[in-house]
Order: sequence, then structure tokens, then C-alpha cells
Amino acid sequence: MKKLVVFLLIALCVGGLWAAPGQQSSKSTATGNVAFLDDSVGLKNGAFFENVPRPSKNYQIANITRTLMNAHWIKEKEGFEAAAKQYGVTGQTFAVQSEADVMDQANILDTIIERKFDAIAVSPITEQNLLAGLARATAAGIVIINIDTAEIVPASARANNITITSFIGSDNYYAGGVAADYISQTLGSKKGKVAVIEGMPGDTCAIARTTGFADKVKTLPNLTLVASQTARWDRLEALNVTTSVLRANPDIMGIYCNNDTMVLGAMQAAADLGYTILTSDNLNRAGEAKTLVLIGNDGIQEALDSVQTGALTGTIAQKPYLMGYAAIEAAITTLEGGTPTARIATPIMLVTKKDYK
Repeated sequence: MKKLVVFLLIALCVGGLWAAPGQQSSKSTATGNVAFLDDSVGLKNGAFFENVPRPSKNYQIANITRTLMNAHWIKEKEGFEAAAKQYGVTGQTFAVQSEADVMDQANILDTIIERKFDAIAVSPITEQNLLAGLARATAAGIVIINIDTAEIVPASARANNITITSFIGSDNYYAGGVAADYISQTLGSKKGKVAVIEGMPGDTCAIARTTGFADKVKTLPNLTLVASQTARWDRLEALNVTTSVLRANPDIMGIYCNNDTMVLGAMQAAADLGYTILTSDNLNRAGEAKTLVLIGNDGIQEALDSVQTGALTGTIAQKPYLMGYAAIEAAITTLEGGTPTARIATPIMLVTKKDYK
């Protein structure tokens, strides 16, 4: 219980109490000259959705995210709170300490239900860990918006009497395919072995990205998938797993990591073992011994910096800021009697060094 209290105190400190519509967040992230990466790209006149109604009251909307140790979730939080400020509602973000804290996230949800929030934007750690609490939230009449991961698939929602108003996030299956296509195109006529470093077991996001990559590889005659192992979204674990994968398969030519936290660990493992990670400057070397095309996913700043400096091949950048922003708009639309789109795909882009030129 003490641990939960600490989490809630942290959440109250980092959460936002907003009541000044018309103002945008002053926070920004260095994006170089890649326009896609700017938070405002995707917003039109301060909105992501069209025709969002003006709130008739100061709604209380909770954002149950994952860990703020991950820059992806920090950006999602910033978008959520910027939208709350824009629309004049109260938005509070609640986070756990790590991607493994499934019970703590469930406890936070229980507390939010007790506090009678009007709506919840939620990013479960796994598809299963919040099902019981979300069923109670539905019974209490709380609007539920599912952000990014892990997606509560319709079958699970129906089986557990949960009403999910909207799912907002990237097409993760497609993202995995983008990574495979890039590695294939880079190798050209050369054939190569590839590997996947997976996210948390049971996470629908990790499953979709891994499956999207593996399914695409099956259609590409120059690629062979030889390893697919989990590193549980963790950087150190990814370093160790990638080291083992490369030692067992030293002729691997490409690796796709399900997120950027893991790709940073994989990048270190490759460097430690003497691999040259290829960038837009030297892709003509693809297929040579001890060269590696290394792709991450999310577009967190440390990975983007590594891409720009030539230490990492690329990352499939998402728009977590837009995810958080759209969650507020979907919640307000529903609370005001409207019906937002059930599934909203936010854009992605594979960012490589050449995009900074």
C-alpha cells in the first residue's frame, strides 16, 4: 500500500490540472530538420480530431500510462496534458516505476475508479493485467480510451464486459513490416539472416510488431529469420540477448528491435562484438561480414540522436504526443454525447540519417 501511495503522489506531481483553453504546451523536442518529429505536426488549429465539442464542465480525465522512465510515455503524457489545457478539463497522469509493475498499475486503476473520474485513458502493461479493473470502470459508467499498447482487443473486451470507446495508436503490425522491407531493400540482391528482439511477452504491441516483421520476411526471398527472442522492453536485457544472438549467429545482417529502449542495448552489444552498424552513408556495405542494419521502434530522442550521428541505422518513429492529445479529444467527444472513431491510427515514419540532410 505504501508503494501505491508513493506512485499516486508522483502522479499528482507530474499530472496536470488545466483550465486555460487556447494555449499549447511550450515543451518541445529537438527534431533536427525532420518535420514529422515535431509535436505539432498532425494538429490542425489546435486539434487532432475535427469538431470536438466544447466541454460543458471541467471533466476529470485520468491517464494511466506505463513508466515515465521511457521517453515514449513522457511524450504521450505531454500530449495528454497539453490537450487537457487546450480544452479546459482536468488531466492527471499516473505512472508505474517499470514495465514489469502489472499489479501496481492495476491498483492505480482501482484508486481512480474510487475517485470517480469521468474518463480514463489507459495503456495497459499487458492485455490481461487491467481487465478486471476496466470491467469495474465500465460498470461505473467511466469512459475508457485505450492508448497504443497493450491493445484490449474486441474479443477480450466483450468477454469481460468492457466498453472501449476508442483505440488510439500506431499500426504496429505494419511497423514490423516496414522494418523488414527496409532491411530487404538495403541488402538488395544479397541474401541475409535477420533477427527480432521482442518486447514483453503477452503484450499485443510486441506481438503485432514481431508478427508483422516475421510475416513480411516470409514474403522476401533475400531474408531468413533465424532468431526471435524477448528482452522485455529492457535495455540491459536487450544488450545481453543481442550479444547471445550475435554470438550464435555471427553472420546476421539485420536486427529489428520492438522498441528503442531495446535497440540502444542492441546497439551497444553490436559495437562490443565489433560490428559496423550501417547508416545512410554506407548502406552499400550491406551484406559484408560484421555489418548490421539495426532498426528500432518508437522514435525516442536518444535513438533519434543515435540515428542522426550515425550510430544507429534507423528508428520507426511514432507520434505518442498525438496519441495522448487525441485521447483527451475522444474522451470529451464521448462525454458530450458523441461517438468518436473506434480505431484511430496515428502516423509512423522510418527515420534514417539521410532524413536529417
